[in-house]
Amino acid sequence: MFSYLEASRLLRVSPEFQNLSLKIRSLSLDTRTLIPGDLFVAFRGKHSDGHAFLASAFEKGGSGALIEGRQKNAVLTGLRDAKIKIKNLIPVADPQKAMTELAAEYRKTLPVKVIGVTGSVGKTTTKDFLFFLLRQKYSVLATAGNLNNHLGVPIMLSRLDPTHQYCVMEMGASHQGEIRHLVELARPCGGVLTPVGPAHLEGFGSLENVYSAKLELADFLQKSDPLVVPASDALLLEKIKSRGRKVVTVGYSEGVDYRITDVKAADGEVSFSINGHRPFSFPGQAPFLALNAGLAIAMARSQGVAWEEIPRKWEDVDFASGRFREILLPNGIRVVDDSYNANPVSFENALDAFRLLPGAGKKVLVFADMLELGAKEERFHRELGEKIAGSGVDMAFAYGKRTRLSIDAAVGTEARHFEDAAALLAALKGILRPGDAVLFKGSRSMHVEKVLEGIRDISFSSPL
Repeated sequence: MFSYLEASRLLRVSPEFQNLSLKIRSLSLDTRTLIPGDLFVAFRGKHSDGHAFLASAFEKGGSGALIEGRQKNAVLTGLRDAKIKIKNLIPVADPQKAMTELAAEYRKTLPVKVIGVTGSVGKTTTKDFLFFLLRQKYSVLATAGNLNNHLGVPIMLSRLDPTHQYCVMEMGASHQGEIRHLVELARPCGGVLTPVGPAHLEGFGSLENVYSAKLELADFLQKSDPLVVPASDALLLEKIKSRGRKVVTVGYSEGVDYRITDVKAADGEVSFSINGHRPFSFPGQAPFLALNAGLAIAMARSQGVAWEEIPRKWEDVDFASGRFREILLPNGIRVVDDSYNANPVSFENALDAFRLLPGAGKKVLVFADMLELGAKEERFHRELGEKIAGSGVDMAFAYGKRTRLSIDAAVGTEARHFEDAAALLAALKGILRPGDAVLFKGSRSMHVEKVLEGIRDISFSSPL
């Protein structure tokens, strides 16, 4: 990324305990994922302080560290007491700001083409699809894990190298102005907007503000840069049109630029055609992800990927965990893990796909609160209960204070509310049998996946 001499010039501060033979490989905020040569950033967060992990960072091969200048004496004392060899210690007023400044300057040195992906639903899956398609022809880096915010994007930029031709950058936000900050940092030359809906309303305040925030990506792009959007969102199209720019539309109706047809989910894969071209397929049982695949195809095509360069079977797509992933447990229970996050739109998509899942056993929904929905959270949870009632599930089990409203509204469905995940799991153990299917859904911090892990341990006396 940089030499320490270059970094010191950019930050206008010289490292202490200089070892100029070392270079900055990339940036790291987490010693668990630190790679030898990384510059460790001692970031002070809500729940932990990176300065407490400096010894571990150096022991694991960190080539240096960004620290708060006011903590320097305490840091030095702690490292010396631990008998840690100190290298390239850079005291600054704000390590996060310094990290961002380094990443921004590094980005300017690279000719890589960045494609930004944002929206309320399906960002990560669309990013995964686009990464798969572009790497059929180019050298590509894509956002890893949840590194899609003001902390993660600088980390991802620091992992670029001159061999990369493309970077697929997922961009998330919970407040207005955050996407603008990320695009100014990453400098994309193309963008994909996934469906926009009521997510993070606690931070945005209104759905109108959500649209404005996601369109910060469109506002950054040049008029000639491709902007791929779902054709079904009339409000999104209207807002883009008012900005005087053209878009590439993807959807299921006639007249769109990339029309998706013949969507089917069977035998562990989803197949679809687009603009009459051969059926493509990807692993899973979620037909709604065909839209995400179509968005990715449209952007890949705009970047020079020919139809014949797109594989028929997308077996090597590497989906992130918790995105409608079906797993058959050794005890015979089928689980559909869609636990990564939840908002009203993604929940409805998951219920629709779960209804189509074949199988003779019971269909059970396990869910928890949808968070950050602001003043309308009660309405959204009541509406969710009404959707559950018409979804065809046999049972719905929930925990979290907000889901009481959903359970009450799920009239006609066997629905129960529990005080916590442990009580819910205990009830499931007496109900589930081999062949049953269980869908897990809830906001990330509700940790619905813990119930899934508990189900793995269920054993049955009779042979499967």
